[in-house]
Amino acid sequence: MDEFNWNFPTEIIYGTGRLNELGDIAKNYGKKVFLATYARIPVLAPLIDRTIEYLKDAGLEVVVFEKIEPNPRAHTIDEGVDLFTQSGCDSIVALGGGSVIDGAKYIAATAFSGGKSWDYVVLGDRKPREYTGAYPIVAIPTVSAAGSEVNAGGVLTNWETKEKSFSRSPYRIPKVAIIDPEVLATLPLSITKDSCVDIFSHQIERYLSDEDKSEFADRITEGLILLLKDSFHKIVNDPTDLETRGTLALCSIFSWQGIQGLGRMGTIPMHSIEMPLSAHYDMPHGHGMGIVIPAYLEYFADKLPHRWAKMARRCFGITAKDDLEAAKQLAPAVREWFKSVDSLWTLSGDGIGDEKFQEMAEDVMRMFGDLKKDRIASIIPTRVQDMVEIYKLAL
Repeated sequence: MDEFNWNFPTEIIYGTGRLNELGDIAKNYGKKVFLATYARIPVLAPLIDRTIEYLKDAGLEVVVFEKIEPNPRAHTIDEGVDLFTQSGCDSIVALGGGSVIDGAKYIAATAFSGGKSWDYVVLGDRKPREYTGAYPIVAIPTVSAAGSEVNAGGVLTNWETKEKSFSRSPYRIPKVAIIDPEVLATLPLSITKDSCVDIFSHQIERYLSDEDKSEFADRITEGLILLLKDSFHKIVNDPTDLETRGTLALCSIFSWQGIQGLGRMGTIPMHSIEMPLSAHYDMPHGHGMGIVIPAYLEYFADKLPHRWAKMARRCFGITAKDDLEAAKQLAPAVREWFKSVDSLWTLSGDGIGDEKFQEMAEDVMRMFGDLKKDRIASIIPTRVQDMVEIYKLAL
């Protein structure tokens, strides 16, 4: 087992109807709140209005920023930073999915530290600017996917250059996350499917990234995968099931907060391979991961077969005794599962051809790889041609 440091600084306020505690929670962190959320649409408008009401009832001033997009744009976040600063805000409430919460993280930290939001992301050999602090964040997730409400990460898209990247900083970890199943039940089923696939991507990214180093972490991840599989079927059959909504929220939180990486801290570039799909085609991240995952599992099955086989046997009922044979059955099993919950997607099904495969793969290598060695550092070295072949399998 690898050495590790780990903590969980975010307070989780969990339960149906607990959004009504927002005012009392938020006033612990400031007097003038910046409410960051998506553009107002009919399904979201009542929730935005309730959130504003709770904050004002607690005696707080509220500045509303209803502009954050899915795959948040750097120029939009910079607009939010300017409004936050000019308005004299001292805390942020993020109401939305991972895009809104990530966007709020960039606003909170960039407003505190200065510069532009894109200054802080990983981008090839460029040394990212470092944060010096951040204003406090209270997160109210409307989507269970990336666990952004309890972690230090955040993605950002430069729409002008068609680049999507990330940064991490402990300064940006939300102080409080309000997990209210009633809020999560407002989510349309199509986005719920995307989010469940995204949860799965976080589970397997760590599991398949290293040798058999931590049985503790393996068993946690396997339990989360089995719970996700059961819950995915339940929520597709009944999107109003609040108990299952809450279960999915916890799957989301603990699949990417760090606990399922204890003792095995490797990574694989599965998310990096998806990022150009979001950057070039504005594809929802969870949907993009649903396209990439089966192709990635198929392409690399013979590179680390004992890990692929372990997941196949423990989580998907594969009985083959030979590791390589079991490993090769993982991708078909995942495809069958995705199909059973109406979430089996392909690039061609989205009207995307192969015209940008080389460009996208080179984007990933330029942004996240070692150009001298022509590979992305991973237990399975990944090169441009590997990524092109994965995109082809995803057609």
